This record gives sequence, C-alpha cells and structure tokens, in this order.
Amino acid sequence: MNKFLLLFLFYFNFCFSNTHQFSNVDSLIEKKQFLNAWKLLSSKENEINKEQINLKKIDMCLKYFTKSVSHQAFAFTNLKPGETIIQHRKRAETNLIPTFPFKIDRILDSLIKENPENYNLQKSKGDYYYDIFILFGRDWIISQQEVLRRMYTAYSTADKNGINDYLSLYALGYFHHLNSESDKATQYFKRSLILDSNHAPTHYNLAYIYTEMDSNELALKHAWKAYSKYKYINYKNDAGQMTGSILGKLGRHEEAISILLDCDRLIPGTYHTYYYLLNSFLHLKKTQEALITAENMFALDWKSHTINTDIIEFFIKTNHSDELISFYKEKLNKEKYDMEFRGHIQLHIAQAYSLVNDEIQTLKYVNYARESFLICYDNNHPVFRVLEKMSE
Repeated sequence: MNKFLLLFLFYFNFCFSNTHQFSNVDSLIEKKQFLNAWKLLSSKENEINKEQINLKKIDMCLKYFTKSVSHQAFAFTNLKPGETIIQHRKRAETNLIPTFPFKIDRILDSLIKENPENYNLQKSKGDYYYDIFILFGRDWIISQQEVLRRMYTAYSTADKNGINDYLSLYALGYFHHLNSESDKATQYFKRSLILDSNHAPTHYNLAYIYTEMDSNELALKHAWKAYSKYKYINYKNDAGQMTGSILGKLGRHEEAISILLDCDRLIPGTYHTYYYLLNSFLHLKKTQEALITAENMFALDWKSHTINTDIIEFFIKTNHSDELISFYKEKLNKEKYDMEFRGHIQLHIAQAYSLVNDEIQTLKYVNYARESFLICYDNNHPVFRVLEKMSE
C-alpha cells in the first residue's frame, strides 16, 4: 500500500509540476514574452519530461519566432505593448539577432526512435515540414518533393492513430490534390472542415476540385466561403475571381460582376478580374462596360497575343463582332506612325474577320499587317510565318 501511495504521489507531483510549468510558459506567451517563455522551457527540460518540453518548444518555434535560420535555429523576442511579431520579423531581416540552434527534424527523429508510440511526435513532425513547405517552398535544405513526402508520412501516421487537427487533415488533402487524387483530397478536406468550418484554404481547394468536376453549384458554395473568410488580400482576391468565374458559368452575371468589381477594388488592374468581367458584361450586352474592360486588358500589354485573343474570342462568341472591329479600328485612327503597333492591330483585326469567316477582309488586313511589319521587323521575324499561315 505504501509503495502504491509513493508511486501515486510521484505521478501526481510530476503531472502537477508539468501543468504548473506549462501554465507559467503559457502566461508568458499570452503576455508576448516569447524569449522568457523559451528560456523557462529550456531550463525545465530533463530526461523525464523531454518529450513534452520539446513538443512545446517546437510549437513555439513554428508560431512565435522572430527570426528563423532555415528552421534550424530560432530567435525570440519579448514584445513591448503595442508591438507585433511581424514588426520584429521585418527588422530581423536586416538586423543581427542572436538565435538558438534547435534542429527540430533531428530532435523529433530521436524522440520518435525512443518512443514510436507517441503519435503526437509524428503530428509535430508533420507540422514542421508543412511549415517549411509554406515558408520556404523550393528553397530549403532538401527538395520540396522530399519535404512534402515527409510531411505526408508523418501526418498520415499520426492520423491513422487518432492524432490530427483541421490543419493536418487539410495538408493531407492538399498533398493528394497536388498528386491529382481528387477523391482522396476531397475526403480529407471534408474531414478538415468538420473540425474548422471557417478554414478558407480548405474551402478554396474544394471549390477548385469541384470546378474540375463541373460541379459548379458545390464549387460556388466553397468559393463564396473562401472569399468571405480569407483575410490576406491576395488570397481573398483569388477566391473572389474564382467565385466570379463560377457565377459566370452558371449564368449569374450580375452577381459575378458585383464580386469581380469588389476584386478590382481589392487589387486594381489584374488580368483575371478583367477577363471574367468582360465575359459577364458581354453576356448582359453591357457594351460600354465591356469596351472599357477590353481597353483595360489591352493596356496591360498591347503586344500580348493571349490578351488580344481573349478579347477577340469573347466579343465574337457573344455576337459583338462589329463593336470589336470598331474597337481596333479606332486604335488605328489614333496611331498613324508606330508601324509595330499598327501591324499588331491590323493582325488582330484580321483575326477577328477570320473568326466570322470573312475571307476578303481577313486577307486585306493580313496584307496591311505585313506591310507595317516589313518597315520595323526583319524578313525572318516569326510574325511573318503567322501571317503566311493566315493567308492560306
């Protein structure tokens, strides 16, 4: 009985000590005293508690570092009231700051070898490699493919043993999505949303998969959710563009225009926003708005074959060929001397006439374009092969 009591008291004291020790650390973290929290954790580590301590330290490294050196060494800062980690990270890019060597991959591999049945270690390993994938992309110590493989293996092992969260399930889904395994990806994404229904990247990737499957109503549901939940402006803009494109496919052009105009306010002058706007304006026969949008697209890069082909095809498909021809002819009237510019415009007019099967006008503008280009290009310029093909 006494032996049992001693063991119980030892276990109780150990658990109480760990709980108390982490409560102090958590209190420091809550006060944004990250350096002090790190030092406290380091001072408490011993052979008995090393798994718990190192898992806590890894969590700190991934969330609260001021500077990371290839995720092999980390710096921490005690923040003053009103300061943010982001501010200190920006300063650390140019300022020297002491770091603590902490090779998470080696530490975790060693702990897993000692205790392979602690699947929280595998989950932490997955978190580490996911963070590397997000922060470093292709620019880490090992290849991106190997980073993803290690992330997947660790997260998968943890998940099979009941250890997961919304982020690990999302990462597993993303891995399968990258490998074109849509069914498996969808299963993981759905499981992730059960744990956190507001995770914007999960909704975004599900929307992408459903658009590939032509399940546009489902895609729209998740695209809307991603757009509403994203905070980072670039991602929010991408989700808005996707939502606008799906609404266009569903023939809901007024709604598409509304969200795409919001995107143009978020990040003005992006090609895909104009692309989807042009489609919806033309379908609603809003010709003036369509012409303004086409002008904005053209201004992004007037020499771009892709941009001009998109403009031409949208106008032709929606039976606005006259407006299209006038759009380009007006540019010829405004520019009389830049023969390269005129040659490209004449080529685009020839493209437009070709799509409506007007052979006479096509050949006429092909010849005009050839005459213009001969003034500014050598005879072996690739554009002449294009013109020759259009003349056949």
